[in-house]
Amino acid sequence: MRIVYGIQSTGKGHLSRFLGLKPFFDEDGHELMVIASGYEDPPEYFLEEANDCRYERFLGISYVGDGEGGISKRGSIVAFARHLPALLAAYRRAQALITEFAPHVIVSDFDPITGSIFIAPGIPKVGLSHQSALLSPGMYHPPRMHIEKFFTWATVRMFTDGLDHKLGCHFYPANRWCMPPIIRPAVRDAATENRGHIVVYHTLPGMLSEVLGYAERHPERRLIVYGNEPQDAPENVRFELDRGRFAPDLAAADAYVGTAGFQSISEAFYLGKKIAVKPLTGQYEQIWNAAQLEHHGMGRWHRDSLEDALDQEVNRELHERLLPWFRDGARTCYERILSLARRGA
Repeated sequence: MRIVYGIQSTGKGHLSRFLGLKPFFDEDGHELMVIASGYEDPPEYFLEEANDCRYERFLGISYVGDGEGGISKRGSIVAFARHLPALLAAYRRAQALITEFAPHVIVSDFDPITGSIFIAPGIPKVGLSHQSALLSPGMYHPPRMHIEKFFTWATVRMFTDGLDHKLGCHFYPANRWCMPPIIRPAVRDAATENRGHIVVYHTLPGMLSEVLGYAERHPERRLIVYGNEPQDAPENVRFELDRGRFAPDLAAADAYVGTAGFQSISEAFYLGKKIAVKPLTGQYEQIWNAAQLEHHGMGRWHRDSLEDALDQEVNRELHERLLPWFRDGARTCYERILSLARRGA
């Protein structure tokens, strides 16, 4: 098959899902055109692994931080309005490229271009995202967040209205619509051990101060922090900018601490690590992830001290029960995508 695969590059989880599926596309000899949209360029490790695919880069939609560890709704709406002309131009260019490529199916991982009703009408489109699981029936949701939930619903509709089928990946099989996580090969094949260190993933500056405070209070603990390096940090903190080292660092860690992104939670749980997450303020998907994590006994929502959040034991029985579901997730999702593609719109 000729397959267009659209990815939102703003979240690293979308990119990781493609890397988990790519070996299956390659094995069956499909011809891929990858469309990556977003104001952040994909990391080097992604580009290296996708270098044998036709690759097209577009500006898409950006989220704006509030400077305190959260997402600014007002800033993001203003940015969307400012970037709208570029997005409309991307629609026109993408339509021309896809028409010339003549795919049999389009796979869209929360990409506003390939998921749009304006792009490639008549070609079967399969959506693959965590956001579709979030809005599936019967899910547990944190209370008193109706406005945030509506804002998320509107965003999901905007990114997926042009799709014929929507597959929702989640880190727990909460209902019959949940698809398993897609674990990329670098994580799936990593040799796990526990060297006692903590892997920290932070994306906004306001989240870092309490991590550094924890490091000062616990000089015996080593922390590996993925994110920007401040001027002063305790000696037991190593800042790492090479995202290609994340998988082996996490595989050898005692715990994962960071934002409540779906893919990082999935990878940390697959590797059997303690998980303590602090969702981005105002980002309902991450707040929902943190609530789901605690609801299913897979980790902690870090609300107060980091010491309290890390005072936990890994639920080994739950880990062993879900491990096969995680391990086979990429193949399960790949086979579902191909089944829907052959069925057509």
